[in-house]
Amino acid sequence: MHRPMEAELDGFVDRYFNRRLSASLTPVFLRTGLSPNAITVLSMVIGLLAAASFGVGSYAAGVMGALLFQLSAIVDCCDGEVARLTHRQSRFGEQLDIAADNVVHMAIFAGVAWGTYLTQVSGPSWLPLLLGAAAVIGNGCSFWMVTRARTLRGRRAWADPAQAARADFILKKMASRDFSVVLLVFALVGGLEWFLWLAAIGSNLFWVVLAWVTRPSMIARA
Repeated sequence: MHRPMEAELDGFVDRYFNRRLSASLTPVFLRTGLSPNAITVLSMVIGLLAAASFGVGSYAAGVMGALLFQLSAIVDCCDGEVARLTHRQSRFGEQLDIAADNVVHMAIFAGVAWGTYLTQVSGPSWLPLLLGAAAVIGNGCSFWMVTRARTLRGRRAWADPAQAARADFILKKMASRDFSVVLLVFALVGGLEWFLWLAAIGSNLFWVVLAWVTRPSMIARA
């Protein structure tokens, strides 16, 4: 990640697990000479492999998918570290990182939905695919709203300091990859269908709340 605010927005898992492991990988990437953007792409490829693994639908493939997704999150922490250490931070790198994260998240939701659909034991049902579609749409809307909230934050465009603090709280506590561990737990207990419910409801609840917090009436007029 190339964005200066990345450490502020780190969730619990990023701060106390992912970044501790990424600290061991970053020197390796520095020695290989990979650019920050190349590391971002590598993280995205690992995430897409995780989504494909989920799409297989078996228990073992689900656990493998969750582990690959966790690895993707760890590698994703390295791009910003390399960018800072090599002084190659850029606006393009920031946007690439954000876009790659969301592509992976949407692919994960789609992969889990497809894998669950394939392995239903109570007869064919479109429900997993509908839940997956809801999660993907919710993630897309969340991506849009988080980008908008970050833009407003950068412009200091809030009319109400309390509202600015509320938006910062949402970004810090919810715009993180902590759900990677939640996904791993569901995979380990064989309950990925329940993760779909959580993703479909949570992603849409998130963007609706953020849309309300960043509504035009709470933004300072120029």
